[in-house]
Amino acid sequence: MAVKFCFPTMFSLRVSSALLLCAFLRLFSGIGGQVPNCQEVRAVFHTLHPGSKWVPETAVSGADLQVCQTKGPACCSKKMEERYQFAARSNMESGLQDVSAQLKRIIIQNAAIFQEAFDLVLRHGRNATLAMLKSEFPALGGGAQSSVGQLFLDMSLYILGSDSTVDHMVTVLYGRLFHMTYRRLLGGSGSLSEECVKEAWKDSAAFGPYPKLMMTRLSRSLLATRVFLQALNLGIEVVNTTDHLRPGRDCSRALMRLWYCPHCQGLLGPPVCRGFCQAVMHGCLGGAAEVQPHWKTYVDGLGKLAAAMSGEQDMEAVVLRLPAMIKLALKNAVNTRGRLSSVVSRTRAEFISNLREFSSFYSGLGESLCSREPPPANHSLCWNGQEMTDRFSGPNLKRSHSGSESRNNKPLEPVISQMIDKLKHINQVSAMSFFFLIFIIFLCNVGEVYVVYVCIGTCEPMSSLRCCSGQHRQVNICPFCVSGRNL
Repeated sequence: MAVKFCFPTMFSLRVSSALLLCAFLRLFSGIGGQVPNCQEVRAVFHTLHPGSKWVPETAVSGADLQVCQTKGPACCSKKMEERYQFAARSNMESGLQDVSAQLKRIIIQNAAIFQEAFDLVLRHGRNATLAMLKSEFPALGGGAQSSVGQLFLDMSLYILGSDSTVDHMVTVLYGRLFHMTYRRLLGGSGSLSEECVKEAWKDSAAFGPYPKLMMTRLSRSLLATRVFLQALNLGIEVVNTTDHLRPGRDCSRALMRLWYCPHCQGLLGPPVCRGFCQAVMHGCLGGAAEVQPHWKTYVDGLGKLAAAMSGEQDMEAVVLRLPAMIKLALKNAVNTRGRLSSVVSRTRAEFISNLREFSSFYSGLGESLCSREPPPANHSLCWNGQEMTDRFSGPNLKRSHSGSESRNNKPLEPVISQMIDKLKHINQVSAMSFFFLIFIIFLCNVGEVYVVYVCIGTCEPMSSLRCCSGQHRQVNICPFCVSGRNL
């Protein structure tokens, strides 16, 4: 009887031990990737695609999976892989929008601020000029005010990109003013035609040096303003184009491996190995690195252009002198002028400072996207694209996923090429404008001839420079001084 009692007891212990072992293995099977629990995966997938019936209730064979291949049973079907690829592309696009949002906001807001400030300067200059004409030369009447209003309208359109030229604007203004001055202030003969009188002012030098001086100053300051606004608007276009980068087939598969393949092993939101994420982003955004040198040139060029917009290149300084300059032209005498206090220069400096923080935006685009992923905790496992591991092995990834995370010298995507072309164009325009603005120009009064000497390069301090004397005499102000020419 003792033997019979002992045998069933040992048998019961063995059964209980086996059941405990099975429970233990099932509890930890998700970690090993053997028998994953698909219920949570099913719930998450239904948030992406409500009502879909493609998620297995229990783990199934993953033999038909093309990307998220597993060593054992899987919680994914082939149909789920297709949906996950779509979700991965959407995630990438929204991620690009998120990381570029701050940069875009900085450029858009400042473009609007500068445009409003420049419009304010032009309005103030126009109103001050009209007030001066009404006060000092009431006999000129509404015709003069209309001519001045047209000048400021033309300047406003010019900085927005119109085909007009500053020389033409100023020539038209003084042609109209001379006609009215000749008739109403000088009591000129009425027998001369209007066109004849308009053209006569160029030969008569009635307005002295001021029309030419006005052309020179306005040309430089308005050109700087025009190019600056064009550069800002083109920068907005480039960043907007970044938002529209579309992942290709290989990139979509790599992104799915990064974000969604863990689901197939029953792993929801595991920390991603940083190196793996960077490898995927490099494969998807490798073309963005080609944009980086042109983008940095753009930021640097914009900074140089902003720095050069001072003194005679500052539109505010020049435009707010126009009432006095036109008054001097009409009276041919020196008078005082006023200046509007403005924060444009300070705002420009702050904008360039903020923009410089994004000078490496395109080289760090992938890193910015990866920084949005939750980092692994200390000594915890991370997802390497195939399984949870204690570290990411770069060479392993290259062998396993060749062609997906590397560009392999593929031609640039059309969107990337378009971005580069835009940056090349504005960089060339900015560079030409910058060099034009740093020319040191001297107007030398040689009788009735105004000679311009242009020096390029590093010259002596402004206080040590002297003007020329004598008919068309060239002064070697600096080593690169070129021969003078009539304005």
